[in-house]
Parts: sequence; C-alpha cells; structure tokens
Amino acid sequence: MNDYSNRTIRSEEITIDVRICAALAANRGSGEVYLAAIAPDMELTVITLDEAPGILPCFEEDDACLNLPDTSLLLCYNPAQVLKMGGKHYLTGPVILVRTNMDGRVISLTIDEVYLFQKYLESHSITLMADDQKLPCICID
Repeated sequence: MNDYSNRTIRSEEITIDVRICAALAANRGSGEVYLAAIAPDMELTVITLDEAPGILPCFEEDDACLNLPDTSLLLCYNPAQVLKMGGKHYLTGPVILVRTNMDGRVISLTIDEVYLFQKYLESHSITLMADDQKLPCICID
C-alpha cells in the first residue's frame, strides 16, 4: 500500500551553506555563471553552467522549466522524471535552479535567490513511500 502523506523537508531550518556563500561571493565580477542544483541523492549545491548537463543531462535541450512564483527563477527538470500520483505532480530526479535576465539569457544566482529556493523547497519537498522505499520529491502543484 502506498503512503504519500508522509511529509518531510530536507532540513529543519533554512540556512545557506558557507560553501554556497563562498562560491557566489567569489563569482562577483568573474563572469562565471552559477546555478543551484539538488537531487534525491545530492544536497543543495552551487554549480557552474558548464556542470549542469552532468547533473541534468537534458539541460537546455529536452528539459522542462517551471517558473517559481513571483521570481525570475526557473526550476529546470527532466519531464520524464515527473510522477503523477493522487492528482499531483512530483519531481523525482535532479533539478537545476536558474535565473534569467529580461532577454531570457541565463545569469548567475545571488545568495538571496538561493535562499528563496530553499524556502520553496521547504514548502514543496515531500518523501513518498512505496513498498517501504523512500522517494524524496518536489511537489510542483
């Protein structure tokens, strides 16, 4: 029997890892584009634009993107890794958080935007249970 009401979040409190702050601070003025990534087997981390296809192979090719409400942030994911259950949609694979400018070009995230993403994860992360197996997901409904 499936139990998909067991709701957990990835962390008890919202804090930004010192490594994330250091990576974003070091970026200022360097021209390097930094994104954020998270996956069921990976904690939230900062990555470069060049590293994104290693985490999400379909990135900027066959990926789908969801605009986070009231932001210029896009949550990019593989549409084949969306599970529909109980009328809701759950991302079951890695996701890449990107920010775009007015021209639609990907630009570097700020610390404040990583914080907004963590707030989003806090309210949308859930662990689905199937056959005594835990599946960490992000609800996108």
